[in-house]
Amino acid sequence: MVREAVDGVDAIEKAKKSKPDLILLDLAMPRLNGAEAATVLKSDMPETPVILFTLYTDLHADFICAAIGIDFVSKVDGIPKLLARVDALLLPN
Repeated sequence: MVREAVDGVDAIEKAKKSKPDLILLDLAMPRLNGAEAATVLKSDMPETPVILFTLYTDLHADFICAAIGIDFVSKVDGIPKLLARVDALLLPN
């Protein structure tokens, strides 16, 4: 099942209720940005993989993601790279 959130606060609330297999966030979100929401989610749901998929590579998003412990995929790299990362996180090895 796929859920969509309107902002970072909504993403946290929906993720806690639905217990998803994976969480996909953008960095640019209202109320709480993707990095802030990911920090809360990784604290509350440490086993759930989180990917930050964003266009904002100039903000050092890859370093931010490494510090939080989440995956980073640039929108510049496209959907194929995102799908490959999702497969790697969800499919059994």
